[in-house]
Amino acid sequence: MSRIKSSISNNKTSIFRRFIQLTFFVVINYVIIEWIFSINLKSFEVFVKALPVLNSPRNPLSKGAGFVEYIFYSIAKGEFPFFIIALFLLFILFTNRFFCGWICPIGTIQDGLSALGAKNKTFKKETHDSLLKFKYFLIVLLLIIIVPLGVTKTTDIAFHNDYKENLGSWAEQPVGFFSLSEYIFVFFPNLMTEIFENWEETALEPLFSDFWVFFFFLFYLIVITLAIFYPRFYCKYMCPFGAIAARLSRYSFLKLTRSPVRCVGRAECGICERVCPKQIRILDEPYEFFTGNGECNLCGKCIDKCPYNAISIRFG
Repeated sequence: MSRIKSSISNNKTSIFRRFIQLTFFVVINYVIIEWIFSINLKSFEVFVKALPVLNSPRNPLSKGAGFVEYIFYSIAKGEFPFFIIALFLLFILFTNRFFCGWICPIGTIQDGLSALGAKNKTFKKETHDSLLKFKYFLIVLLLIIIVPLGVTKTTDIAFHNDYKENLGSWAEQPVGFFSLSEYIFVFFPNLMTEIFENWEETALEPLFSDFWVFFFFLFYLIVITLAIFYPRFYCKYMCPFGAIAARLSRYSFLKLTRSPVRCVGRAECGICERVCPKQIRILDEPYEFFTGNGECNLCGKCIDKCPYNAISIRFG
């Protein structure tokens, strides 16, 4: 019993976070509640239409989309989404990446996957730092492709129509190809449904009928597998929301801080760095506050595991 009490005491933040994650996973995907209790929550759809996390607008469980999806979709339509961008900035300003660590459904799924691994692994620092740049490359790629689509809608409609036709579904779902949410909640279920409905006639033909279908199926299957061994693999290296939020989080009011009096440093301890799922070099960060160059999602593991109670949350 004393061991159980000690375990709970040493993981208070993590246990509470798991409860919040599971609660919001069901709330965001509110159709789950409808299925379980046979009730109609159609009116609830209004409150989850725009989400401060990366979420597919085609998710049949939530019928809502994330801020980043709305931003790029609006730009593709030739509209500059001032209001959505303002909301996005306010969310990051007041909550930092709290939504990534505590509420995002894809983050919750990845945390569940990493719990399956016997022992979580980390990349070498050089490899990790190189991989971190990939999500910023994706944002730049999206801007290069989508901004001209939006601009030409008001400047050259003929070119716009041709360009849109060449982009195909990319024009309607700009972030979809880079979204694990799109893969888990939309692409994979639809593909499996098509395969099983036509099993006797076509077997696995839907999977191999198009190169990109097979590519995305295999690519994200690898990403999901890596997430079992490398915590938050998608969040760290691929998430478009994470890329934008990371650049803004340094200006947030909500941060973690480390006591220079209590912290004994890496040589004598270093536990905080070893348990951090985002592989942040916490002890290289300033005492006043640290965000790991925007990678910290305030999961609280470093707070729970620090034997000297040297880490705490700071607002202001």
